[in-house]
Amino acid sequence: MIMNNKKYFIIFFLTLFLVAIINLFLDVKVEFLATSLVEYRKYSLNCGSVYQILIEGLEYTDKNLRMNDVVCYNNAVIKVFNTVLVSIFVFFVLKFGIRYIDNKSNIEDISDLLKILKNRNSK
Repeated sequence: MIMNNKKYFIIFFLTLFLVAIINLFLDVKVEFLATSLVEYRKYSLNCGSVYQILIEGLEYTDKNLRMNDVVCYNNAVIKVFNTVLVSIFVFFVLKFGIRYIDNKSNIEDISDLLKILKNRNSK
């Protein structure tokens, strides 16, 4: 029973780590909501990959879109920061969780069984 718990524990946290890494390679998207008295619109801007934003940089030809450089850069930095934090969290939980599961004893609580036996013996 404990072996299965350990296996599922490891699989769960490695899957969580894999999702964090995959999230790092997805495109950075920025969404803006615009409202007026007449209509409600949602604008979405695809900034590109984290590598493209942080290493190569973004260059828009249209001067109206240059304000989005900072927003895209900040979102890319936050994605990298979140991936690093999730990775550290997963490895610490795996380390201490596996240590806890290994040190956990196999003693089962038999107090319910003792109560049933006492009731049978008293009759």
